[in-house]
Amino acid sequence: MDSSTSTFSPERCANLHNQLLAKATEHSPDVQIEQTLSARFLDIAPEFTEVPSLDDLPLYRFLRLVNTTPPASNGGVDLLTPFTYQPDPRTFWTDRVSHEPSFVLLYGQNNGDSPIDGGIYVDILSYQAVWHSGNSPRFPPSDQWLPLEVILQKSLDAWTTGKFYWDAQEATIKVRNWTQHDVEQSIAAFHRLISSIELRMPSDENQVHSHHRLEPLDSQILEPFKISTFAVRFLSTANRPDFPFVAPGIRVFTPLLLDEIYGVEVPDSIRRTHWLGDEEDWPTLILPGVDSVPHNVDQSTNQNINAFDQNWGFGKFTVNRQSGLYIAPDTSNSDLVRLVASSGLCSACEFRSPCRWGPPRDPRLAEVFDHWTSLVEDGTWAVDANGVSTGHDWFTIHTSVAKIAPVV
Repeated sequence: MDSSTSTFSPERCANLHNQLLAKATEHSPDVQIEQTLSARFLDIAPEFTEVPSLDDLPLYRFLRLVNTTPPASNGGVDLLTPFTYQPDPRTFWTDRVSHEPSFVLLYGQNNGDSPIDGGIYVDILSYQAVWHSGNSPRFPPSDQWLPLEVILQKSLDAWTTGKFYWDAQEATIKVRNWTQHDVEQSIAAFHRLISSIELRMPSDENQVHSHHRLEPLDSQILEPFKISTFAVRFLSTANRPDFPFVAPGIRVFTPLLLDEIYGVEVPDSIRRTHWLGDEEDWPTLILPGVDSVPHNVDQSTNQNINAFDQNWGFGKFTVNRQSGLYIAPDTSNSDLVRLVASSGLCSACEFRSPCRWGPPRDPRLAEVFDHWTSLVEDGTWAVDANGVSTGHDWFTIHTSVAKIAPVV
């Protein structure tokens, strides 16, 4: 076996798959579990029976070991996770990958589109895997693929943290928009960012500069404003630093600043009357910038800036065009973020490349804070007594550095 396949263990991956199936079916006492996937595979691709030492082929070994529920009368398969179906040999090879015969669609997607339009692909030459969506014509480069074991483990972790759960009313497995684990991750990452800034603050040679943390915002002062439930939990739980700037031109809310920004927002603003995810998932400013976005950004030659006020732009979801870090949820995640620079640029905190282990999404709050911490620690951002002293225009000038590399 060459070095590329030595990291793939059919046994470990099958074990993770079977744990996922057990989670997906534990509330269905009459469910039938079987190990027939390898036989179904050979029915679809009988030419593999001619492969010498077929039992030693890693893909076939995996298929022999995994559990599934029986296909429906029309051949359809059940869900394995809220995002993916169980393996279906009928869709292993599709028109989309006919030019890439080594790519197998092992787990078709469950996102309202056809399962064959995307999901988790496995390259049976390297035995690396990646989530690839049908709306992208090209597969990610090989260095962005991951071990299948890593992707399956992340799905199992989602059960552990409560992100995946059984909805008894709808009798299906679903995704929670946010969990206490998500809040704790975000708070821990925010506190690491604060600590990294404090460690780099100047101090008098004869005096050690000490810092203290301010109390979180009182949830009662957040009540008058349309603030997402996740954002309320974060803002009312995270301790604040005793300095204002935690990123270039990005401040921490004080009660006074909160009222100055949110208090003048009109009740029927688009932000307050629309939600991006589920109900009560309004776009929410959690760390305000120093300036508002001017009204002439539609004249910019930078498409990422002049899009601010377009129909598809994010400008209508801001608080009176205020720059800063926003919670911008989707239908599955309440802790996704969008950074609005005062230039009107809204792409500075996007991923540099698509998420490789699940459906496409924006970065989570904890992921942004972790990236910002690295920019403080490696000296990219300057620090003074007021916190990060690098100018706010850094996000517009150095957008490529501001973007986040997906970390497994």
